[in-house]
Amino acid sequence: MRTIVFYISDHGFGHVSRNIPIIRYILEGYSDIKIVVKTGEAQGLFIKNVLKEYKSRLTIYFEKTDVGLLLKSNSLEIDKEPLEKELIKYINTWDNRSIRENDFLKEKSVNLVVSDIVPWIFKSTHKLNIPSVLISNFTWFDIYKEYFNDNICDEYINVYKLAKKSLLYFLYNSDMKNYLNDIEEVGLCCREFDSKKIKKIKEQYKRKIVFISVGRSVDLKDTINVEDLNYDFIVTEGINIVGSNVTYLSKETINTQDYIKASDYIITKAGWGTISEILCANKKCAVLSRNSIAEDRNTVEKLISMNLAVEIDYKKGFDIENILKQLDELNVQNNNYEFKNQYKDIGNKIISFMEEG
Repeated sequence: MRTIVFYISDHGFGHVSRNIPIIRYILEGYSDIKIVVKTGEAQGLFIKNVLKEYKSRLTIYFEKTDVGLLLKSNSLEIDKEPLEKELIKYINTWDNRSIRENDFLKEKSVNLVVSDIVPWIFKSTHKLNIPSVLISNFTWFDIYKEYFNDNICDEYINVYKLAKKSLLYFLYNSDMKNYLNDIEEVGLCCREFDSKKIKKIKEQYKRKIVFISVGRSVDLKDTINVEDLNYDFIVTEGINIVGSNVTYLSKETINTQDYIKASDYIITKAGWGTISEILCANKKCAVLSRNSIAEDRNTVEKLISMNLAVEIDYKKGFDIENILKQLDELNVQNNNYEFKNQYKDIGNKIISFMEEG
């Protein structure tokens, strides 16, 4: 039995969501492979619930794997000083984490490590000469370099450089090519849509559906009343939308991709996982601009240049009626892009790299 370990960032749920279809595909197609996942408790429980039929070959360890971003209260902006303190504390744990993980990887006879985008694990894979794959559309170095000095940034770039293989998702930050090894570009990756569930969602509403999601790591306090708008709204936590035409999804909802597919319009922050689901679902979207964060800025700029979305500057207000008017006017029919969910291709690349050793 061969073993692959996925180290997945516990910053939000986008990282785990985009790894779920890859993990499922590998477990479905290769009965001789076990998969171990290390991620945060909430993220690990999410994976466990979605992939419960594979529990005999899927082991999940709950662990604080990442720092990610700390945001100012009622804002999408980085809170620099507390984030810097947390990053210094986190970096100071890397040596001990690596020593501990060396024993773990040897004990489990691991054949391959995949990281999205937990940095410190590459210290272990490098020392033990275990094949390693970094898979992402950005690294934390790309974001932190605009805020922090070399003491922090050098630590990140130095460990990311230890990854033997790098798979870069569609819309990736082009700066990654300057420091990562053995780069290969891949497409989109998202959870599969369920046509029966989508049909059931649509049957619950009589008007056009607007799906609004700003992510679980964001908390915007302003109240927005949409009672008078001739739409039905499906909303996730993180934003306060009110009206008799509003339905909030519970935190336990595991198939938000089906709600995206069932909707006519999407309003979202620029998290790559949600954007991937939107593009694969062929939906119009409005994305919140966040110029202070390199990943979001890069994603939004590319979407706008490709005529795939409209941009929202939430600092100027959150006028949903105007946003929906802009989406009505957005012509996505002539952008010459055809998007497919390529999780199978990505899964095959991961397997082939493991077999190459």
